[in-house]
Amino acid sequence: MIRHAVRASALLAAAVLSLTACGGDDTATPAAPAHPVFSEPVARQVNLALRHTQKTGGAAFRQTLTFGTGKSTAVQDLAGRLDFAGSRGEATSRWTIDGAFPVDARETVLGALPGRGTGTTAGRYTVDTRAIHYRADSAGYWLRYAGDIRPLWGVDSISHLRGTEGAIGGTLLEVLGGVRPAAQVPGADGGRSYRADFPIGEALDLFPLDLRQEFVPTPLYDTVAGPPIPVTVDVDREGRIVHARADLSPLLSDDEDSLLAGVTTLRADLTLSGFGAPDPAVAAVPGGRILDGADVVTPTYEIAAGACMDFNTGMRHSRLVTRVPCTGPHDGKVLGQHALPGTYPGYDAAHDRAERACAKVTGRGASWYTWSTEREWTDRGAGHATCWAVAARPATV
Repeated sequence: MIRHAVRASALLAAAVLSLTACGGDDTATPAAPAHPVFSEPVARQVNLALRHTQKTGGAAFRQTLTFGTGKSTAVQDLAGRLDFAGSRGEATSRWTIDGAFPVDARETVLGALPGRGTGTTAGRYTVDTRAIHYRADSAGYWLRYAGDIRPLWGVDSISHLRGTEGAIGGTLLEVLGGVRPAAQVPGADGGRSYRADFPIGEALDLFPLDLRQEFVPTPLYDTVAGPPIPVTVDVDREGRIVHARADLSPLLSDDEDSLLAGVTTLRADLTLSGFGAPDPAVAAVPGGRILDGADVVTPTYEIAAGACMDFNTGMRHSRLVTRVPCTGPHDGKVLGQHALPGTYPGYDAAHDRAERACAKVTGRGASWYTWSTEREWTDRGAGHATCWAVAARPATV
């Protein structure tokens, strides 16, 4: 019996050794590598896709921003290149506005300027961590804005062009890092599509300061509820963001006194492509003539009588101009600067006093004038009126 048991044990051991040899590691299928985005929890995937997109080095982008009334639209087409690795970007902005779009809303989306009323419908930008360069299509030079941009109290409607997730600000990339995915579905070619949202307060960062003031009041604290902004994000199979679209309509106010009254829809649509280091490289400083905004961008009341100016500073403000020589192309010429003594008399009375002061130079072509705001009047101890004539032809590139 013992001899039989020993023999049986030996046979069993040999069988086990044989099975182990046949199932060795050298014939096992290696595990697939983890995907940089899709292997993680869904709640983190959009944020990870944004980081993975940035690691590609760069991308081309195009975003359309559409204000709609139901019968007409104002559409901004912002397109350019992002150098994620170098923290640089360049872009062209162009507005297409239907003739039936409300006049007040047109002035609001383009910004109010002296002289011709609204800003240009086209401009160019180059942005890096040190400066924003802006060039209106009506100008033959770039304006360089660096550091703390404060040409007038409370006025800075150009810093939103400096992004944090991409060098060019104002795109949906700025909000995708904090979106809250609610659902995920398979996308094209192995990618993913996400339905998500983000807090309404974050949407304000996409717009210049003056335009934000026309939107609904937003919560001051994260603990206060506010309507979320819905967004859809498409990610390709490599884990790169290729498309994002958001319904920003919750930003619109139903106040009849709003300058955007009548505008009922607001949507943003962003596309990314051409991933990799930009070729040719994005320049930190654009080619051509460059003027320092700190030296030449100034309120109208600081332009001397007889001096000339351009209206489009990129700051979207009716009281800011660029000081330029009268020997070259220019938008307007200052004909007179007049003190308005006494305390602030109220808007209508201040308007009437400025009109009477500038009537003295009407015969020399003055057709425009501006006057001090209540704050300026109070801070300076007196008011001021500036009178100017619009040039026969605008500055050209």
